[in-house]
Amino acid sequence: MKRRSILIKVTAWIFLIPASFFLAFVLFLTVADYHPAEKEAIRIIPRKGVVISKMKREITFLTWNIGYAGLGQKMDFFYEGGTRVRPERNEFEGYMEGISRFLASNDSVDFVFIEEADVHSRRSYFTDEVSAIAKALHGRISLFAKNYDCRFVPVPLDDPMGRVVSGIACYPRFIPGSAVRIDLGTRFSWPKQLVMLKRCILVMRYELTPGNQLVVVTLHNSTFDKEGELRKKELQKLNDLLTKEYSKGNYVIAGGDWNINPRGFRPETIITGDRSKAIDPPLDPAFLPGWQFAFDAAAPSNRDVEGPYLKGKTKTTIIDFFVVSPNVGVQWVRTLPTGFRCSDHQPVIMKVRLK
Repeated sequence: MKRRSILIKVTAWIFLIPASFFLAFVLFLTVADYHPAEKEAIRIIPRKGVVISKMKREITFLTWNIGYAGLGQKMDFFYEGGTRVRPERNEFEGYMEGISRFLASNDSVDFVFIEEADVHSRRSYFTDEVSAIAKALHGRISLFAKNYDCRFVPVPLDDPMGRVVSGIACYPRFIPGSAVRIDLGTRFSWPKQLVMLKRCILVMRYELTPGNQLVVVTLHNSTFDKEGELRKKELQKLNDLLTKEYSKGNYVIAGGDWNINPRGFRPETIITGDRSKAIDPPLDPAFLPGWQFAFDAAAPSNRDVEGPYLKGKTKTTIIDFFVVSPNVGVQWVRTLPTGFRCSDHQPVIMKVRLK
């Protein structure tokens, strides 16, 4: 009897100890969880640069999801069918150097949008990528809106991702009158939300004439959302915000990684020799009717990361693009061919003219 009682106690402790650790860990993440305000003013660093002229009618934009310099050509990713969490240190440094070199060669672009830029993450060896890119762009204005701040991402169990601080950045040549982080308010259910992103947009305003503004928006919308509910809510909020700005007579340009195909996308128009695919669910036809979706239909902007990139075998698609209000004319847009060497995305560049 005594022996049986000891066995019951030992068994209870075997289950109790890991359960206690798990509860303590969840409590730690809950207390440390990132709770952004609905609106936050963004620091403009440095507060010097060119003032946009009311005579400036032609403007260039570049958007690139750099995948925290961790998803280059040789990489796969555990969360999307691969096995790896982060590149080896020398691989990461090669990707980061390639990203910086590419951006330095395109430093004449007026607005550079960057998605998945880390500032203090284990997956990118705690490199401040936002500052590194600002340096590559010769110290131009740097704006950063945090959308991911987790003390410890516990997956995969054999090699946890660990600490992550990341977000979206913009490097404009012109000093904005204001820069604001607007929270999109979409969250996964608890407790998954404790280790996932808190999506946002970064809104910059430029006074062209009294009562008339250029409104520039950079974004990185939800993925890992099988039912598409988070993206649906984010697009609805964007639709309301962008439509309201246009109704005031403002020029509105939004771009980034939408994690959805643009209106008018067809996989068969990609002619680079890559396999192409469409993403479900498709974009709601009611999203920003009458606005122009600017993308290069002939080239993919994103690849699958279930394995390393192999041209003609790896599936690709277009999810990086711009949307412009009807009073903005798109002169041209191109996806710049990088061969996915440094990121699982390719940069997209556009030139517009304010009508």
